[in-house]
Amino acid sequence: MKLPAKLVERVVDSLTKELIERHLVEPENPQEFRDKINNILQEAIEEERQLEEEAERLVSQHIHLIESEDIRYRTAVMKVKEKLAEDKNIHLEPEERINQIANKIKKYIELDPSIEIFEHPNYIRRVIVEKLKSMIREEKEIDKEVRQRIKSYSKKIVEGTPEWRILYNRIYEDALKRRGLL
Repeated sequence: MKLPAKLVERVVDSLTKELIERHLVEPENPQEFRDKINNILQEAIEEERQLEEEAERLVSQHIHLIESEDIRYRTAVMKVKEKLAEDKNIHLEPEERINQIANKIKKYIELDPSIEIFEHPNYIRRVIVEKLKSMIREEKEIDKEVRQRIKSYSKKIVEGTPEWRILYNRIYEDALKRRGLL
């Protein structure tokens, strides 16, 4: 998950507000409750960022093998990332990752003595999953928009190249600004 910080904040605010206002939970300290949920999401995002960096580092160290086998750089990074994620028990498939994060939040809610629960924890988990799915949908829309703009250029820009990354980041940032997420 590569998620803009403001999108994560917006979803965390919406999630905590819904859980409290619908009287599904009652934390003693709502701000602390919100911060803990935000930390769980930030940790998940950081785990995935570290996975990506480690995969890229490993592929770069063995670039000569990739070139000799005629494997695309991005494909090699994804394969290495999948293996690293499997070893660390981190799901990469978005639906499974959402469930993994929702389970962490549910566990926090269940185990924290300062939070009173008024609904079955699995129902609360479903509410969390729906909020997280909305966040992922919005990020996918932004990514799709950016990729379409890059494809619309008359000059073909190959994904994974430094030129592509720079262009992607610039257009991505522009898309975030238009949506008020930067």
